[in-house]
Amino acid sequence: MITELHKQDFYKIKHLTDPCNNIEVKAVVNGNNPGWVYIDHPTEPTAALVWIQGQEGFHIVGDARSEPFRTGLEAYMTQHIEPRLRKINVNWVEISGERDLWGQTIQEIFTCRDISSDIQHVFSHKGNIDTSEFIEDKIMIRRIDENLLNSRRLVNHSFLEEKIYRFWDSIDLFLQVGFGYIVEHNNNVVSLCFSAFVDDQTHAIDIETLEGYKRNKYGTAVARAVMEECKQRGISPYWDCSPDNTGSITVAKSLGMTPYFDYRIFWYEFK
Repeated sequence: MITELHKQDFYKIKHLTDPCNNIEVKAVVNGNNPGWVYIDHPTEPTAALVWIQGQEGFHIVGDARSEPFRTGLEAYMTQHIEPRLRKINVNWVEISGERDLWGQTIQEIFTCRDISSDIQHVFSHKGNIDTSEFIEDKIMIRRIDENLLNSRRLVNHSFLEEKIYRFWDSIDLFLQVGFGYIVEHNNNVVSLCFSAFVDDQTHAIDIETLEGYKRNKYGTAVARAVMEECKQRGISPYWDCSPDNTGSITVAKSLGMTPYFDYRIFWYEFK
C-alpha cells in the first residue's frame, strides 16, 4: 500500500537513497531541502517516490519491481498527488529514475498518459578546481550573507529571496548549510550562483543570469566565486542541467567540470 512518510521518518528510506547518484533526492531525505516522500510499504519500503521542491519534480528510487508502485502508483498519483500539485500551481508530473530499469517501469506505469522524455546532464569536478582565469575586475561580486539579506537594499531583493526559498525551507537554513554569490549592477542582482541542494560535502549548484545581462561573463564570474569557495572548503560541486541549456554547459566546462552521468526524465501534463 502506497503511503506518505512524515518528514521525521524520511530516514526510513536512506537505504534506498544512499546509493543514488542524484544528490537532490538525498538532500531532501537528509532534511536539508524541502520535499515529500511516498513509499510502497508502511514499514518495509522497497521503493520510494520523492518530490523535490526545488526541481518541481519527482525522483523514484529502490526496486523497480515494486508491485505496489507498478499496479497502484498511477491511480495514487491521480487521486492524491495531482490534487496536491494543483494547489501549488503545478499542472504536470515530472519523474526521473535512478536506474535504466526505472525508465521502462515508469513508461509501463503511466502507459495511458501522453508521456514525454528527455535526458539531463550532470557535471562534476573530481580534481583541483581551476579558478585562475581572468575575469573583468569591474564586475561587482558579493557573497550572499546575513548582512546582504537583512539590509534589503537591493532593488530586486525579492528575486534573491524567491530563488533561495524555492530550494530551502528558510533563509537561516540556507545560510547555515549552503552559500552563494551574486553579481550586483546598479543595486540589482543580475546574476547569482548558490547551493541549491546539499548532501554532506557535495553541493548541487543553481545559476541564473537575468535576460539583458547574458553574454557579459557575469555567469562565469559568479560561478568562479562559488568554485573558489568550494576549493577552499573541500566541497564537491555538482552541476545538473538540460542538454538545451547551452549557456549552463558552457559555464560548467569553462570551470573545468566534466560529464559525470546522464539520467532520463519523463513528464506528462494533467488538467
